[in-house]
Amino acid sequence: MRVALVVMPLAAVHRPSLAAGLLQASVKARGFECDTKYFNVTLWKMLGAEAYRFFCQEAPMTALAGEWAFAQAFHGRREGAREAYAREVLDHPVWGLPSASRAPVWALEELAPAFLRVAFESCDWGQYELVGFTSTFEQTMPSLCLARMIRERYPRVKLVAGGANFEAGMGRQYMERFEFLDYVATGEADVSFPQLCENLREGRDEVPPGFLYREGGAVRESPRRKEQGYASLDALPTPDYEDFFRLVRTSAPELAAGMWLPLEASRGCWWGEHSHCTFCGLNGEAMTFRRKSWRRVVNELEEVGRRHGAAPVQYADNILAMDYFKDLLPHWAAQPERTEKFFEIKSNLKRRQVRLLREAGITCVQAGVETLADGTLKVMRKGVSGAQNVALLRWCQELGVDSLWNVIYGFPREDPEDYARTLALLQKLAHLRPPDICSPIRMDRFSPNHTSWREQGFTRIRPMPAYRHVFPFPEETLHELAYYFDYEHPRWDEVLERGAALQSFISQWQERHRRRANGELAVKPHWQGGFVLIDSRFNVTPASERLAEATVALLLACDAPTSREQALRTAAEASGATAPEVLERELARLLDRGIIASLGSLLVTLAMLPDGLRMERLARAH
Repeated sequence: MRVALVVMPLAAVHRPSLAAGLLQASVKARGFECDTKYFNVTLWKMLGAEAYRFFCQEAPMTALAGEWAFAQAFHGRREGAREAYAREVLDHPVWGLPSASRAPVWALEELAPAFLRVAFESCDWGQYELVGFTSTFEQTMPSLCLARMIRERYPRVKLVAGGANFEAGMGRQYMERFEFLDYVATGEADVSFPQLCENLREGRDEVPPGFLYREGGAVRESPRRKEQGYASLDALPTPDYEDFFRLVRTSAPELAAGMWLPLEASRGCWWGEHSHCTFCGLNGEAMTFRRKSWRRVVNELEEVGRRHGAAPVQYADNILAMDYFKDLLPHWAAQPERTEKFFEIKSNLKRRQVRLLREAGITCVQAGVETLADGTLKVMRKGVSGAQNVALLRWCQELGVDSLWNVIYGFPREDPEDYARTLALLQKLAHLRPPDICSPIRMDRFSPNHTSWREQGFTRIRPMPAYRHVFPFPEETLHELAYYFDYEHPRWDEVLERGAALQSFISQWQERHRRRANGELAVKPHWQGGFVLIDSRFNVTPASERLAEATVALLLACDAPTSREQALRTAAEASGATAPEVLERELARLLDRGIIASLGSLLVTLAMLPDGLRMERLARAH
């Protein structure tokens, strides 16, 4: 029996598919021939790198622009469809797309039929008994288009779909509406997909748990029993990426330059098990946190390195396991050569932990920072303070860890005054890496904002308008099929007005950062001894000053978030004979100049502090 796995557009092209790689390795281990078809790379070559990158990095997910373009190929182009989509979706003031940025959408609409013919004619699909499609983000309509073409020409070939877009109840809607699908996996399929292949090979009618299937014209479900649990992550194979690398070598060598290899060390979210962040729709029905043993993570990384060379690795974990600070990260840090790595983290780390990240080769993180406002953090149920978020961002920059972060707003129960406070703080942080995104919150399926929308203060929710233009189904079906939702609440107009000021400043900040012209706020050694503070932030009057003993003591006292009382006490102990009133005045000056910030009940230093400053103070203390 031969199996094909298909990775359709608009999946990113600079990395192979983790889902397909895991399934291919599992299926091969059971004796099946298995090929993975990376048709996302095919479209990247046909459409052009810049236009393809637009869909992966710039187009708003809620506009479903790629899905819409392929929907025209699936349903047939209808008169006025483009105009209606532009009017009702792309012209949306919040979730839309400016007219000047729409050319790639129309280009993809024109190209989609030709691309599908190329994909379909690229091989003899009749050689496969089973063809599987994985869909995350905008891969669903491209997959359905190709799946239908295969069914029409090769009716005996079984078709199966899975991935995040088919999770839980969403999968049933696709199964009921697209009759050419034989099976849909509604959750993790690491064990069930290989078992399905075996059952088909051996002629057994039994469908493994976690799949929808057809029987007598009706859609049935083989439910996943609780006692079955989830697959042991240590028992999973190392992903098979050979087909991707073969394609890169023969047809797309330019992809090698920006490549990141996806791996995983854990699944689920240990914080979400305790306190599900209200905006987060990740994990769906699989929040339970599971991690690989640290030795398995080490061995897998080494195996991937032997197979494919020392490419950077993007760990797909939703959150870094804290246990890894005790074993995995120290092991990596001790190696003479370290692979460059990416992880998502929780923002409550200490400076020593950030240093360990860097020493372990973790050069880039998704910092887990979505706001700096304490009130909004409580609404989000993040379990951290704004001061902790600021300290983490500064430590990352000090220690050479690139920290991706966002500012999201628009929760019904946030404090309106937090907008002005947040803007004032952001203006003081102009020397740091700016947020990647500043926007109103997106409502995702599985998030508490979606599952408990009334309790969270929303007055109405409905599928994003784009879904009506992709799927010609009744509204109740779209409610079950959609992942992104539009919403209303009593303060929505106020949110947009107040948020505009945040967006305006952050856009200016991002542009300055792109040109490396945002300036700095940093303590540096002075050539005559001691230290000097340089302030060249683009939005303040440039200044520099030699640092007095009291100033150094206060900056170090607020290196990590601390109370005002504790900061003054620590500074007094470090600066010896400095009078309390001198420290009080100096603290007030540093707060006024935005060198130290006050967030709620905590103070935190904003200026970059060199290791030399800490070392000198440590030596002086001894």
